[in-house]
Amino acid sequence: MATITESVGREAHPQKVIANPREQLLKRIRGSHVTIPDLQSMISHWPQGVYPEVERLDDYVQETLTNTLSLSNDNTRLRKLKASNIALFGASWWPFASSYEALEIVTCLALWLFAWDDETDSAEFSSIIRDWDKASTFRQRTIDYLRASLSGSPESKLAEISTEPIIAVFKPVGGAIYKSCNDRQINTLLDELIFYLNMCGEEQKLQVAHRLPTIEEYVRFRMGSGAVRVCFATIEYAYGLTLPDEVMADEDMQQIWHEANVIIYTTNDILSMKKEIAQSQVDSLVPLLTLQLGSVQGAMDHAVDMVRTSVRRLDAAEAQILRRYASTPKVQEDILKFIDGCKYACTSNLNWRYVTYYP
Repeated sequence: MATITESVGREAHPQKVIANPREQLLKRIRGSHVTIPDLQSMISHWPQGVYPEVERLDDYVQETLTNTLSLSNDNTRLRKLKASNIALFGASWWPFASSYEALEIVTCLALWLFAWDDETDSAEFSSIIRDWDKASTFRQRTIDYLRASLSGSPESKLAEISTEPIIAVFKPVGGAIYKSCNDRQINTLLDELIFYLNMCGEEQKLQVAHRLPTIEEYVRFRMGSGAVRVCFATIEYAYGLTLPDEVMADEDMQQIWHEANVIIYTTNDILSMKKEIAQSQVDSLVPLLTLQLGSVQGAMDHAVDMVRTSVRRLDAAEAQILRRYASTPKVQEDILKFIDGCKYACTSNLNWRYVTYYP
């Protein structure tokens, strides 16, 4: 993918009085020209692929979306999600899933994340985006449902917690993970899901308060609200792996999760900037760096350097953990498969975004 040069949309009414920090930041950014280097070249040495039954998977995604949103009479939202190519997202994030059935489950999780995020964070579709109390209640109801689903609760118990389609679409995911995974894997997924939901709450809290986050605040909640770690928590399930607990707790393994998360949320923020500025959204990495550094291109360059640095750190952590387990070839082989799963997430995320947003 070649270098992208973009003009960030000019403000429609430049004579408008600038009343708050968000509007001041928007005014500074709009009309700027920024150059985005070839992000794919930074991870071109990492694997990528697409599960061969992507068309079958797309049929499943389209049917699930229709069943989930048909009762809401929200045809615009349904069209948007159907057009977002969730099947390609799933087929390329987990391209070598151990079975089609496993791929369906992790793609259902991705679908749930897309739909749930819109329910609380979309200015276009959410009815609770500016209502902290209602959104908090919705988040807690979701946590209760996830916890029950992942503990094997019967359908009647789940229905007592919630029958809301946006929450209940998680049910097949919870059932499959409960039946197939050990306690550590289940608890890790639940912990990451709760972390995701809580960080979405932290993000909304600042938006409701009309306060821009600091870079430190933003990075802290973005590490969770991007849901990258949720997807990483399914890699063992998707690929039919069961790594020793001590491997998953290893400092280098944790470093790999962290750096891959940084790569994905940073590239997402870089490529989403033009769209978000057009929607008057500045609660993301590049605008906040612009506020700190005083230059839109300088902010973009800094974000790109974050990606470059995380790629180097992940490669170094991989080399160290593989050396550490060199005396146990089967464990080392499974570690490599897991790390490749993280790398597939990074390469496929970029490929999917370019196909979806830069056709």
